[in-house]
Amino acid sequence: MTQIIVLDDTRRNPELAERIDKILRTVAPLVAEKTMLSLPTVVRFRLVKPAAWRHETREMHRRTLARDVAELDLPPAEVKAMRAGLKVMGVMPILVWPLVVGATQIAADGQSETICTPQTLRHAGLLAHEPYLTQMVSHELTHQLQDAATGGDGPWNTVFPNVRNIDPRGLSSVVEGHASWTDREVTTRLYGEPVDQRQASRSLRYRMHARLPGIRHLGPSRTAYEQGSLMIGHAVSVGGVDLVNRVWKDYSLLPTQAEVGDPETWVHRIAV
Repeated sequence: MTQIIVLDDTRRNPELAERIDKILRTVAPLVAEKTMLSLPTVVRFRLVKPAAWRHETREMHRRTLARDVAELDLPPAEVKAMRAGLKVMGVMPILVWPLVVGATQIAADGQSETICTPQTLRHAGLLAHEPYLTQMVSHELTHQLQDAATGGDGPWNTVFPNVRNIDPRGLSSVVEGHASWTDREVTTRLYGEPVDQRQASRSLRYRMHARLPGIRHLGPSRTAYEQGSLMIGHAVSVGGVDLVNRVWKDYSLLPTQAEVGDPETWVHRIAV
């Protein structure tokens, strides 16, 4: 039995929390059906203020680095350089928060959760159109199922992917491509066609942040979502959802950078 929790840490958006709770109860069985992944014991979404979102994002990076240091044999110079890099990246949440409609991460208590700000949902145009909000919830819920399938292990949440022999592009293509494929499948079931929240009417602030130089390099690329979704769809068409789900138990099956551009080669390798 899965417990669905939607927390309104802002204490100002109870109606939005109820909307997300209702959507979760509708899409949760569909996400589980389409992915054939088990729903976690607890599904948690939190509505937070922008300042809290920025703080949580920075703290998540610090926790990830701490775990990497504990698990990997890293030269002190590399650790020092990464700590310095994270300090510089501390400004990133200030730049991107109006653009990130949902962020799923492992919280301080070890629970996978999705945090989002009502202001971002408004700037992104999701509050005015229920299908767009449904797509976001389906996408982020898929990430929580991924976390449950992988156990949130270090290889899937690391600031040293190369040390763990993981291609960052392959990782983001699978993680975001799988969530995008799933949200398309779920919204098609609900609305008769896939929903694309990129068609939403964005606010002036959203558009201004989206035009900042280099802003799109601060997170997964659009290619990770689009090409990754096609790659997952191809794998499903060849070997079914079970073929894709092998990846969550063995990160060596993640695609290389070359395989991201050649899904047939990747599918052939993981099908063996």
